[in-house]
Amino acid sequence: MSIISKKALSKIQPNMTVSLGGGSNVLTLAKDLNNAQIPGLRLYSPSEITKFQCEQLGLNILALNDNMPKFDLAFDGCDSIDQNFNALKSGGGIHLFEKIAAENAKEHILLLPKERFKETLNPTVSLCIEIIPNCLNNLMKKIPQGYTAKIRLSQSVASFAHSPLGNLLIDIYPNNSWSDIEQLNDFLLKQNGVISSSYFKNLVTSIITESNNEAIEIKKG
Repeated sequence: MSIISKKALSKIQPNMTVSLGGGSNVLTLAKDLNNAQIPGLRLYSPSEITKFQCEQLGLNILALNDNMPKFDLAFDGCDSIDQNFNALKSGGGIHLFEKIAAENAKEHILLLPKERFKETLNPTVSLCIEIIPNCLNNLMKKIPQGYTAKIRLSQSVASFAHSPLGNLLIDIYPNNSWSDIEQLNDFLLKQNGVISSSYFKNLVTSIITESNNEAIEIKKG
């Protein structure tokens, strides 16, 4: 059990409804949950990989459907988060479903190593856009100057990467910093065919990280 997972586990009480997102820290939490045997839990996951891994452990992961449940807690990871608790959750490419889970949670808690929590967002982490394939060329023409956009490639086969809905993923990087990410994000979300972005604004309620070999929870505000 990692110190981050132990701290997260202490927040989970019997009969809670909990969402488990993606990432290695969430998987560690899932393993510890399986050992803890907390009664009455209702577990869900927006991640196909996490769902599969949990089921391999023996955890019962309930199916998400059109009637999204209200979560007591939604745990997830992230690639970068700033001092205002705005986060980039870009690597997994499942931000649409993670964002829906966050919006339906009393507490949306990120589990992360301390180096990902900085004053400003890390410019080497992309703003990831999910887009309908037929709208790709139109969007690429509208990327403002000062940014580089790349179509994400699959890591396992010679093809583009796709979201769980079969859409393409576009990774956008700033030439310098993420100083105006909100304006860029708002602009991109208004373009035809754009489904969602990996920028999480006003959704994270706290983070659990480590400091001096101890786990700490830092709450927004």
